[in-house]
Amino acid sequence: MAQNRGSLKQINWLGVVLLAVSGATIYMMPYARSTYYDPMMKAFNITNTQLGSITSMFGFLTLVCYFPGGWLADKFSAKKLLFVSFAANAILGFWYSRLPSYGTILFIHVLLGIFCTVTFWAAYIKGTRLCAPPECQARAFGFVEGFRRIASTVIALVGAYLIKLHADSPADAVQSVLVFYSLMNAGVAVAILLFLPNVDTSGEGKTGASVADILRVARIPEIWFIAAIVMLAYLSYRVQDIMTPYSTNLCGLSAALGATLAAIRHYGMGFFAIGGGFLGDRIGSANTLILGFFVIIVTNVLLLLFPGTPATLGLFVFILMTFMVAHFAMRGVYYALLNEGQVPVGATGIATGIIATIAYSPDFYAPLYQGKLLDIYGKDVHTGYNYIFMTSIGACILGIVLCHLFKKRVAAKIAAQNTSPTPASVAAQA
Repeated sequence: MAQNRGSLKQINWLGVVLLAVSGATIYMMPYARSTYYDPMMKAFNITNTQLGSITSMFGFLTLVCYFPGGWLADKFSAKKLLFVSFAANAILGFWYSRLPSYGTILFIHVLLGIFCTVTFWAAYIKGTRLCAPPECQARAFGFVEGFRRIASTVIALVGAYLIKLHADSPADAVQSVLVFYSLMNAGVAVAILLFLPNVDTSGEGKTGASVADILRVARIPEIWFIAAIVMLAYLSYRVQDIMTPYSTNLCGLSAALGATLAAIRHYGMGFFAIGGGFLGDRIGSANTLILGFFVIIVTNVLLLLFPGTPATLGLFVFILMTFMVAHFAMRGVYYALLNEGQVPVGATGIATGIIATIAYSPDFYAPLYQGKLLDIYGKDVHTGYNYIFMTSIGACILGIVLCHLFKKRVAAKIAAQNTSPTPASVAAQA
């Protein structure tokens, strides 16, 4: 379903840039596994399964915290919530950089899960939605995601340089990266205090967040469709977590080059979210996701047909970058589905809490099954990786089906609204 295209001048660009910078920084530490997989295993002296469990602990806490975060986003200003998030992350990062025990790391990720979710995510999404009118929603989300990833690229490449600088000592390498990320979080906290307008994101169409309001929002079927669609897209996206050990253990890259490739794929490709936003406003967000799901299926099939070896490194990089282009185009329109599904702006906080709790559940279980498969089949063979790729293919097929059902439901909803008599016409007929 195509959208009416408004002017880019209607977008609040200061809000977009500040939100993008905040989003660029906050998840660098909890998702360091996807970029610095091997150095982290060596620095902390842990197994694939333990490293996966650390990320899963963070993922579990985010699932628990998304919903109360949605409630908070309807009660407090974005500035207050975001400052708390980054100040807490900076403190936790300095603790993490001391390379504590495995148990302590798990506890740190519990706290990271709280401060990266309860006080951040729903306020971030609602703030983005309020940065643009309905006809520019996909582009607003696309620009925030794209700018976020571009800024993240710079941060991640600095991290890759630090890994290379301390190549002979994984412990020093990981420690220097974590200190750097902590300083970045502290800097963003200061920037929020100085430059982010104190705008109450609950001001436009506030739902109130009472039990009755929560139940009313939960009865909107489109919210559950969006939650399931984004979950399937995100599950296929989490395959990128194992691309670093795939490139180093199977394709022969060094740890430093693997981290550099990870930084480029995970962050540098993010500007394609901007293209996804433009495409979403032109052909519809659901159609953009269908196209993305199809491309991801093709890339995973190619990885099954052409397993990674040093001789096929070039082909692997091409497939991987195509995979990431499709995913970032999709990420640019995840929450633009709220507008396409006609979910009221005032319901955004609670709706985001519901959607995110389901949509990002792969943060909990994907690292667990990925780490287990790699430990069972061994990191030097392809079997474990192939099972992970097949999981991604299945998720994408189901995602295409749900997108079609979502479009059908929204079309029927709009048709019913257009054929329903207005109060004025009823009065005229009387």
